[in-house]
Amino acid sequence: MPSIKIPKNRIEYLIREAESRFQPAVLARGWDYFHQGRITPAELAGGTELHAQVAGSKRYEVTLDLEQFGRSRCTCPYDGWCKHMAAVLFQVYAPHGRPELLLVQLQRTIESKRRSAKSPSKTEKRPYKTDLSPTDSPAEWQAFFDRKFHGYSLSHQNSIEGFYQAAVQTLDGLASDWEPPLRELYRLHVTLFILRRADRFREANHSAYHSYYHEAGFQSVTDSCRTRLAKLAASPALKKAGKAYPKPWKETVDMVRQSLTGMAPGGIDWLDIYRLLWWDVFADGSAQAKERQKLASLLAQGGLSPRKRDVLLLASAHFAIMEGDDEQAMREMEGLHARHAGDFYSVLQRLSQEERWERLLGWLRWLLPVMPKAKQDDFNRICAFWMEAVKHQPTDEEWIRVMLTLLPRSYYYYTDYLMKTERFRQWVDLQLSNRVLPVNLYSADLKVVEAHDPALLLPLYTQAVERSIQEKNRASYTTAVRQLRKLHACYKKLKRLDRWEEYIHRLADKYSRLRAFQEELEKGKWLS
Repeated sequence: MPSIKIPKNRIEYLIREAESRFQPAVLARGWDYFHQGRITPAELAGGTELHAQVAGSKRYEVTLDLEQFGRSRCTCPYDGWCKHMAAVLFQVYAPHGRPELLLVQLQRTIESKRRSAKSPSKTEKRPYKTDLSPTDSPAEWQAFFDRKFHGYSLSHQNSIEGFYQAAVQTLDGLASDWEPPLRELYRLHVTLFILRRADRFREANHSAYHSYYHEAGFQSVTDSCRTRLAKLAASPALKKAGKAYPKPWKETVDMVRQSLTGMAPGGIDWLDIYRLLWWDVFADGSAQAKERQKLASLLAQGGLSPRKRDVLLLASAHFAIMEGDDEQAMREMEGLHARHAGDFYSVLQRLSQEERWERLLGWLRWLLPVMPKAKQDDFNRICAFWMEAVKHQPTDEEWIRVMLTLLPRSYYYYTDYLMKTERFRQWVDLQLSNRVLPVNLYSADLKVVEAHDPALLLPLYTQAVERSIQEKNRASYTTAVRQLRKLHACYKKLKRLDRWEEYIHRLADKYSRLRAFQEELEKGKWLS
């Protein structure tokens, strides 16, 4: 059962987000995990985040953000809204209703939206009279898109997700009879237009009431556009557009470069888009050399803010990464004003997907100095890459050193890793050094350690008893006695009840002046 009951309006918000983000099959798997009891009780942190652990092939940390769902995350390798997050959703819904009915409701709503999206109205089915032509330039395409959606603004009726669907449905079909290479290039521009307008929507609504609602939609649309770009990048037709249509192709390359200097904090990550397109679409030896020259010219200009200069440096260094010369890329980036872990996520992701483990480790080591101050999302992501990379190394000694270096921030990763690798003595030492009470540890973990060697838990329970007594109130004394029961069980399993008797009497003598504690000992019949 969940340990908390969140307000109804928060639950309704989570349901709305689930309708727009999750796939029905993912929700079904999440329900299975919930039904099988694979989730620890969710805990509320900071008033706006739910934290829980879900046992899949591994134990994964799930965080659901109750205000900006787009910031929700899971430490599993799945790229998107996963079954572990769905499982936690069903758990926190349980106090409000029947989760199995919520599953059915969500699946029906999602399927209904899909059918509606695939069935345009009669007015949409009519051919749209337009001056749009295959001979138009990309700049003219973008101007046409702007005219088509002139006046569109966000409201409770018009969401940013709705804009995405309307733009795709309205604009994609206008080029359906064009030559495949040009059609795919045009659709790339539709995607760039959506990203550009999403950026504008976010800026206009950033300080508005319920801005978290728009923020969540912004993240959803960004993810959808990136997925769409990745699919376009894999299209053989798009790869032919450079030779078949060199002029619009060159204009597209210029447009993508120009977007780098317009990046706003918290807005579209145009650097990520730039890298994706150069890695998978624009890549060409001579083109890369020309692009680097143009970036160098931009860098030579005065008046650049530190962040804009950093973005251009990162873009320029990316070509060395594409060529596999990571050392050269790192040398180029020594001139960065600020090294942000989040700027390298797409690089780490690509190297992981391509199983370039040594290169991945090289970048992880290079980023280690910025990890202590990294944003929590970035910290979690990079730790996940470390855990993936270490699987392909002869030993895990380096990862152990990294986790020790990053303590206390790496505590959850370190404690989980020690448990998985059955380093039980180090696990206990970690809890002792961080003064973690047994009540705050997973009972399943404590049982595993106890089964291995009950003696390892003696200092942990002893520390907990002492800390509880020193709080000097009736409730803490009751807690201390509960810990004494656990401690007694360990001594009993070790067949060292003589040591237990010595300990309990020394404890009673030490705190003989604490009458309330003595009363609790007598209630528990610990003193013979």
